[in-house]
Amino acid sequence: MITSLDHIHFHAADPESTQRFYEEVFGAERLGTLPNKAGTGNHFMILGGQVLVVSAFPPGMEAHPPPEVAEGALRAGFGVAHFGLQTSDLEAMVTRLEQRGVQVHDAPVTAGPIRYVYLSAPDGVVIELVELVLPRKLRFVRPFFGAYNWLVHVSKRAFARQLFKKKVRA
Repeated sequence: MITSLDHIHFHAADPESTQRFYEEVFGAERLGTLPNKAGTGNHFMILGGQVLVVSAFPPGMEAHPPPEVAEGALRAGFGVAHFGLQTSDLEAMVTRLEQRGVQVHDAPVTAGPIRYVYLSAPDGVVIELVELVLPRKLRFVRPFFGAYNWLVHVSKRAFARQLFKKKVRA
């Protein structure tokens, strides 16, 4: 039985720069580094209750300029189109991204109960920012979802911090 999504792992041409991107643009927090087979380390971060792992490309693999993006995916992708991050204020986030020089693709789109936009992150990663557009009769639940998401993030962060504290000592 699957209990949750565990992590998203990125190979990066420059792991330090990629980690800074997720910290500075989205507020991710570094948790620690664990050894990997290549000896370069897997760098763990947490963002919105989700664990991200960044590592250098393994020996024998190399970074290439990513292909063009269309419809939220790389035109020459390999299965994963993008990953989505939920925001409560899409317009403000798009403005912030553009001020930082992040490539935002097109204007936000509204499709039923969501508004979304795609952007390019380092290393050919495509991210979709999603904002829920709740009908008036359901807007009262927004604070409950926010509290739930905050609780998940805080719980996972506390657990991960303890886990890394133990791993570092071992």
